[in-house]
Amino acid sequence: MQELVYLNGWTGTFDEATISVNDRGFNFGDGIYEVVRVYESRLFAMDDHLDRLERSAKAIDLDLPWQKQELTAITEELLAESGISEAMVYIQVSRGTAHRNHIYNEEIKPNILVTVRSVPERSPAMYQNGVKLITQPEFRWQMCHVKSISLLGNVLAKNRAHRAGAAEAVFVHPDGTVTECSASNIFIYSNGQLLTHPADNKILAGITRKHVLAAAESLNLPFAEKPFKINELMKAEEVFFTGTIVELVPVVEVDGQSVAGGKPGPVTAKLHQEFTSLRK
Repeated sequence: MQELVYLNGWTGTFDEATISVNDRGFNFGDGIYEVVRVYESRLFAMDDHLDRLERSAKAIDLDLPWQKQELTAITEELLAESGISEAMVYIQVSRGTAHRNHIYNEEIKPNILVTVRSVPERSPAMYQNGVKLITQPEFRWQMCHVKSISLLGNVLAKNRAHRAGAAEAVFVHPDGTVTECSASNIFIYSNGQLLTHPADNKILAGITRKHVLAAAESLNLPFAEKPFKINELMKAEEVFFTGTIVELVPVVEVDGQSVAGGKPGPVTAKLHQEFTSLRK
């Protein structure tokens, strides 16, 4: 098994891979990306990820020269060559390479990067005992629905959480509305209903989020995509966040205050079990 890189038709190792200092992704964060989970050598929800990649490209006026079938073939070939069965695939498209200038040539050719790496180990305690969150005042741009490689705001929030001994930071608007975490979507369960923020420009609508909602529907669990406030989160019966690599993670503490009774709840566990069943 070997972690591999595909870059504009070239394949090799991470140590061998190079890209121009004039790449607009490097200079401006001018690009988009996806992270796809691989279970038992099978790409999970690849069509969903590529659909979102196309939406992100359209939102930033980036014409993708590859069809979805081509991107899938590139990814599958790299995955097979790597020999890694439990993997995470990173797909990045930058606008292209040119001398640094805010204005780009409409004929610029995009750069494509695909990497295959082993999935990092996840501690069972994270799911058995739950994790801590901190709140973070929202300070990012107004196009969070675009999966942009410009992630400085998210990076700052995630590292503030790490320094505080927390697993995630959850963004809160001035009016108290909770949107999402730095690298995941957040859910609460209250009064017999599952809630998560609507898929608008304030959040990145996660692929795992989509499939968790499908799991809720499969379980006949009432749910709604509507805004909720931080005081509702603090009083919720259960809280969890979702992501491609971590799947569903129960939350038991926010800003040092116990939530959800201080322990993972049965609804989160059932949803995680159903999510696992549906993805097989």
